[in-house]
Amino acid sequence: MADDDTVAPRRPGLDPETRRVAAAAVAGAAIGWWPAFTLGVYGVIFFEQHLALWAAATSAFLAAGLVGGRRVWRRPAAWALLLPSFWLALVWLLPVAGTSPVREVLFWLGIVVTLVGMPALAALMVRLLIPEAERLRGEQALIAAAVVVLVMLASYGLGTQHPRMLSCEDFSISGNFAPENCTPDPGSTTN
Repeated sequence: MADDDTVAPRRPGLDPETRRVAAAAVAGAAIGWWPAFTLGVYGVIFFEQHLALWAAATSAFLAAGLVGGRRVWRRPAAWALLLPSFWLALVWLLPVAGTSPVREVLFWLGIVVTLVGMPALAALMVRLLIPEAERLRGEQALIAAAVVVLVMLASYGLGTQHPRMLSCEDFSISGNFAPENCTPDPGSTTN
């Protein structure tokens, strides 16, 4: 400990600020990497990911609103949690078959809602679940967001390069559809 009239120097490392930034980055990246990867592999984000985002966002909206009341309902960020519900309602009300322009708009809206919404939801969850995470401001929040974006971009890139890393059997064993351009397994005569 430092003398009474001097302040101990602050050492970088696993101080509370660093832990908050790391927790926010890990939470956002852990949620966002899979949709980005499947977009790279298949060119789509699977419905499970859209519905997982909807369930989490709706649960957060309802729980925060029911506990926080008017104080929460007055915040635009709280209403942003309903964006996945809005997208889901549009998909339900509008035709999903064929290649209509409406379907294309809904497809891309779903991708944007999922890729932006999942990390944003993760950030909200970090603020709800990590003590003092609301202190993430400015540069710290930007660093956490940049890390999430970099991981998602890398995940997308890895998805596009899956034939170099994963075989058709890897996809099948994991319960996923083997993409057309997957690498056949040694000794296999089909993809």
